[in-house]
Amino acid sequence: MTETSAGTSAALLSPYQLTGPSSLSVGAKATYTLTPPSGTTLTSAVTVTLACTLAGTFAPSSVVLAAGSTSSVAFAFTFTPTAAGSGTLATTNSGGLTDPNGISVFAIALSTAFTTFTLTGPTSLVVGTSATYTVTPGSGTALTSAVTITPNCTLSGTFSPTSVTIPAGSTAAATFTFVPSESGAGTVSVTNTGGLSNPSDLFVTSNASAPTYTAYGISGPRSVLVGTPATYTLTPGTGAAHASAITLTPDCTLAGTFAPSSLTFAAGSTAPVTFTFTASAAGNGLMSVSNNATLTDPASFTLTALSGAASTSLPVDCESFLFSPGNWSGDAGRGGSGWRRTWNVGAWLKVVWLASATPTATLHLGPSGTGAYVTMFLNGTAMTNLSAQGDITLSGITAGQVNTLEVFLTRTPDSSRWNGGANCLSVSGMTLDAASSLARASISRSWGKIVGDDLAEGIAADDGADNVLCAWPYLVLRAMDNAGYDTCISASADSGYLTPGDSTKDVPAFHVVADSSNGMGGAYNDSLSRWNRIDAGISALDSDGMLSSYGDAGTAPSWVAFNLLANDAAASASTSDATAAMTHSLVAHRAAAPDAWLFPIMPFAFHDASAYGSSWAQVFNGALSAYQLAYPDDEKVVAIDVGARLSLLLRANPGLYTTTDGKRLTAEGHAVFASIVSGAILAALGSGRQRICTFY
Repeated sequence: MTETSAGTSAALLSPYQLTGPSSLSVGAKATYTLTPPSGTTLTSAVTVTLACTLAGTFAPSSVVLAAGSTSSVAFAFTFTPTAAGSGTLATTNSGGLTDPNGISVFAIALSTAFTTFTLTGPTSLVVGTSATYTVTPGSGTALTSAVTITPNCTLSGTFSPTSVTIPAGSTAAATFTFVPSESGAGTVSVTNTGGLSNPSDLFVTSNASAPTYTAYGISGPRSVLVGTPATYTLTPGTGAAHASAITLTPDCTLAGTFAPSSLTFAAGSTAPVTFTFTASAAGNGLMSVSNNATLTDPASFTLTALSGAASTSLPVDCESFLFSPGNWSGDAGRGGSGWRRTWNVGAWLKVVWLASATPTATLHLGPSGTGAYVTMFLNGTAMTNLSAQGDITLSGITAGQVNTLEVFLTRTPDSSRWNGGANCLSVSGMTLDAASSLARASISRSWGKIVGDDLAEGIAADDGADNVLCAWPYLVLRAMDNAGYDTCISASADSGYLTPGDSTKDVPAFHVVADSSNGMGGAYNDSLSRWNRIDAGISALDSDGMLSSYGDAGTAPSWVAFNLLANDAAASASTSDATAAMTHSLVAHRAAAPDAWLFPIMPFAFHDASAYGSSWAQVFNGALSAYQLAYPDDEKVVAIDVGARLSLLLRANPGLYTTTDGKRLTAEGHAVFASIVSGAILAALGSGRQRICTFY
């Protein structure tokens, strides 16, 4: 046998070995090994050159197989991908050895560091007056390097400081001020040194003097005693005083007298003014105020006048009220004493009070003209299909006992809901008779969140009518309530990870990612996503960036369930972006709820290729695989899948379990689906098992 400079002739026939992983993460080192050919002793050193068609770096850049080494000796090197994608890692050598086959590799980028930031601040400026602006990092963890943000304005003026820095390791907001030196219209913009997506410019107007106020508000009681004056206050809005006096005239459809009958915002003043109203008869009426200028009048409200003794008013922030976590905004962000508002079908509230011997109670709902309908359970007895356009006076109150009222938003048109739209539900308190008193509602418990679409809203679930009480999330809610958890239902018809919701498409999609490749990488768009918002401008996160029940720190959910993708499939959305979006969403929720169980739920129809095609089940499973590959130590991810057999049962029985198109569930179908979901969630919460995949 003739030897070569590298080894024996056997070495020329038997390749040296290249081993290592094929699944990589961007920025993470992966270790590979080289071993000489089996049964061979190298007689001289061989240099192996490393290459990969996927962008990245080797350490070292080449490997030397030492003379005298055999297959029992391994030589290691690392490869760190710098971009998401796929490629081939291969080697060549200087000794005439047979090169092994390359390794097909793919890398995913699941960095949770923020990639966006927002710019907020006033748009109406005054020459010579300082205006403060805030730049706030978007969703994600801190960066490893500091980023400098530099403001600019097309109007002349002075910034202080001229730039701000978001330090490495921080997600804290930063502020700067701008003092315009000229009048006119322009834009305030920012640029950054960190490759972040810059926010949209703010259009600003600078005036030689402050603009005058354009609106005013009214405050005062919503229930009064017949014959007793009630005081109301009118307060000018933000802005400077007007040069001329403005006359204000109150009015009420309830019989009574005003004192004075009209009043005035004085010229040159922004001081509030007051009037009294004395009801002369019991009943309900609409209170409003008008003005003789062009100010925007405050919204009218329902006023209740009671005869006899004074009434008891329960504001929405008193201990008698409990609202479903993660659903409601208020007159002060997510709180306040004036009102609560939600657009989420399935949102609920609870009121508890001690009734007198001759009790009365009126719940104040709205807004007037809303298409919202509610179902109430008074001490367990249902009152269904009630319009929420105004006050609802209760009947069937148990005298002398603690009474509990549950209210569910059961349906509302799938339009004009987001951003405080006309079809929201608002609650402004409850009025009791004077001898009744508040009682403490259940203390807020551990909670979970259900994210969904048409199915979760109960679209067409009630013999063709919309009713969330027939939908699987409501049934799961009741099961979780029995297990000691409050539940938030956050759903939007027609929505998905990538697809905006409602018929008007004005509800943001859940978690938008674009420009991915083979389901990997991609850019998250926070401005088009709603996962971290209660409503437009209302964050679902606390001051630490965690999901929160009512805005307080340390109140993240114990579990979150996601049943999306069906509308993305129906809209023929990018399967790559949908895969990336679902993966990114899991990453974001893990960062915002570190201890929560996460329950991705496969849409029941995905097992039937005739419904949405064969690729969408792969989207679901691919997203899970990508997440688990990047986070192998996460033991609280549970995939819930009804499986092919039960999916066939549901879809094979239109009219019984599904609607005629086979894509929506009837009440009976929802009950079957809910039993699978609630069983899997309760099993996981009770057992602590890792990645339970439930198939039936």
